[in-house]
Amino acid sequence: MKISTAYDLKKIDNNCIVSVAGLFTLRQRPGTANGVMFLSLEDETGSINVICWKSIYNKFHREILLSKLILVVGTIQKECGTINIIAQSVKDISEMLDLLLYIDCF
Repeated sequence: MKISTAYDLKKIDNNCIVSVAGLFTLRQRPGTANGVMFLSLEDETGSINVICWKSIYNKFHREILLSKLILVVGTIQKECGTINIIAQSVKDISEMLDLLLYIDCF
């Protein structure tokens, strides 16, 4: 599956399954959210909002809490001008940061 950028998400239909990747800029789990975790990722084109329901957080909490660079597969949700990804799976791809640093040197 192709990895979509924040820019690409604007052109993808609601309720489609997408893969996104980015650096964590925010992890938020408000006490009033019944275990839901809100994530913000940043890629080269902008910010990506990710919602992790309690069951997904429980399954992937290690990746969510310890990763710097993450790959998320989920359903795109567009509502009132806001785009969210409802996470279905989360993978730590932090080891790929070394590749980004190497590419940046050229």
